[in-house]
Amino acid sequence: MNTSDLVKALADNWDMSQAETRRLLDTIVERLTENLANGNTFTIPDLGTFRLSTRGERESYNPHYEQYMKLPPKRVVDFSPSKGLKEDLKQVESDNE
Repeated sequence: MNTSDLVKALADNWDMSQAETRRLLDTIVERLTENLANGNTFTIPDLGTFRLSTRGERESYNPHYEQYMKLPPKRVVDFSPSKGLKEDLKQVESDNE
C-alpha cells in the first residue's frame, strides 16, 4: 500500500474528500516529525510508539575501495509495536499457515 492507496481507503471510510484526507494525513506526519525532532516520543494506540535514538559511531566495509571506514553517529527513528499489533500479526501469521 502506498500513500495514494491509504488516502483513498481513509477517504472512503470517513466519507471525506481525498483532498481533505490528504491534508489530515500530512498534518499527522508533520506532528510526528516535530515531536521526534524535539526529542519526544509519539504514540499511536493500537499501533505503537515512535522514538528518536542515536546510533553510535561504527565501522563499515566498502567493497569498492576494499577498505574500512568509520561512520559517524546518527539519529534514527525507532518503532516499538504495541502489544495489540503484535497479537494481531501473530493471528494473521497463524491463519496463513
